[in-house]
Amino acid sequence: MGYAENFLPIAFGKLGHEVHLVTTDLQVYATSPEYEKVYQRYLGPKQVEQGIFKKEYYTLHRNSHSFTWRGGLKILNLEDKIRKIQPDIVYCFEIFNSDTLLACFLKSKYGYKLFCESRMHLSVFMSPKTFFQRIKQCGIGFVGRIMSLKIDQFYPIAPDVFKVITKYCGIPKRKCSISSLAVDADLFYSGIQTEETNEFRKKNGYDESDIVCLYTGRFTESKGPLILAQAINYLQETGYLKFKGLFVGQGDMKYENLIKNSKGCSIHPFVNVRELPRFYRSFDIGVWPLQESTSQLDAAACGMPIIINEKVEDNLRTQDNGLRYREGDFKDLAAKILMLEDKFKRREMGKIGSEKIAKFYSWDYLAKNKIFDFNRNLN
Repeated sequence: MGYAENFLPIAFGKLGHEVHLVTTDLQVYATSPEYEKVYQRYLGPKQVEQGIFKKEYYTLHRNSHSFTWRGGLKILNLEDKIRKIQPDIVYCFEIFNSDTLLACFLKSKYGYKLFCESRMHLSVFMSPKTFFQRIKQCGIGFVGRIMSLKIDQFYPIAPDVFKVITKYCGIPKRKCSISSLAVDADLFYSGIQTEETNEFRKKNGYDESDIVCLYTGRFTESKGPLILAQAINYLQETGYLKFKGLFVGQGDMKYENLIKNSKGCSIHPFVNVRELPRFYRSFDIGVWPLQESTSQLDAAACGMPIIINEKVEDNLRTQDNGLRYREGDFKDLAAKILMLEDKFKRREMGKIGSEKIAKFYSWDYLAKNKIFDFNRNLN
């Protein structure tokens, strides 16, 4: 499960609603061939205990799982769970998912209202180019139109996701409301640099004069941290020795070595999410070279200016608190990093970002807006 699946139920529960989260007995990334090598030491075994677990703000239901013929995950005995819970609202996290299809099919039988997120960013969506791909996409669009008759409202998480699902997936624009993922404001918030943060920098091999560019997440080509490593290497070779790169995460060993072998770059293993704010508050610039990431919002919430690629369509994400570079161009990324050399400029941008995230990107803010939609549809 990702950010929304973990944090949105808590936010709904804090508002006083009865919330049930139904999922499988598999960990996040459990189907990845890299799970044992990359994730198991941090998350534990890929399969966890089934059952019903009472949390502070919601009830967690872990059912057994199976796989669809296309290799997707499926929650077993989902109808039985819906019959027992008798929900007023069912909220799904992606459109073309077997569990969402089942929720559409069961809607009339159990009388709930149905809502659905989508995270099909342009960066991961392959637009149809060949004749066969266009025929296949027409079929997907037909299924999407049928599903939209049952789903009361869709929540694309960014403007580019809105474009994908309305242009290619048959989802009507009138049923869409763009709703970004959000930040745990109790965990990610701005704080001034202290003796503790300076000690943390020293512990990781950096002094106060270093300007450390931070990337957090998986080390894969689709995420593109190597582009940042190339930019730091370029800055080092052209005499800007105080610019460094710190990469927190893990990935394929060959890809990791390419980062490690870049001048000025070092790697820190994955850390628990509760340790991340210390990284965001202690270092200087957050850089995510390719795909959108909730980590960008987390970093901005902690007062860190961010750099992302120019194709990300959520302009509010970097407005006055970040920069954009030409996708894949490490020299342009290096130039943008140089634009943030001034400490006071970084501090001012970070302040704007943290205030903006607290106002528009908290889970509480997001949950209140969605509860308004739920009530409107129920009435």
